[in-house]
Amino acid sequence: MVDIVRCKIKRFFFCDKFDLMIAKPRNASFIDNLIIEVRAAFAIPLQFSLRNEHGEICCKTEKRITNDSEFVNWEGLNDLPYGIYTLECSQGNKTVETKIVKRI
Repeated sequence: MVDIVRCKIKRFFFCDKFDLMIAKPRNASFIDNLIIEVRAAFAIPLQFSLRNEHGEICCKTEKRITNDSEFVNWEGLNDLPYGIYTLECSQGNKTVETKIVKRI
């Protein structure tokens, strides 16, 4: 799927919607749940995973998004140890990574 986007110099160009950030955490830290804002999602499910500082996958989930912009509440993260994690959001062959902190 391709969108037409207007840039500042009043020309049109095409860009793949996946070039935009498809998902981002609402906050840079979390305690026992993580709220993720999802944008530009399509019919195929979004996959989320949390990696620890050593690159090991600690937990993962998959969500099907129905609206164009929606929040996903990922619960049950209270068993994870405190520290820095990488949130990976992928859909199809595109992946977005963001650093987040589990705090007390």
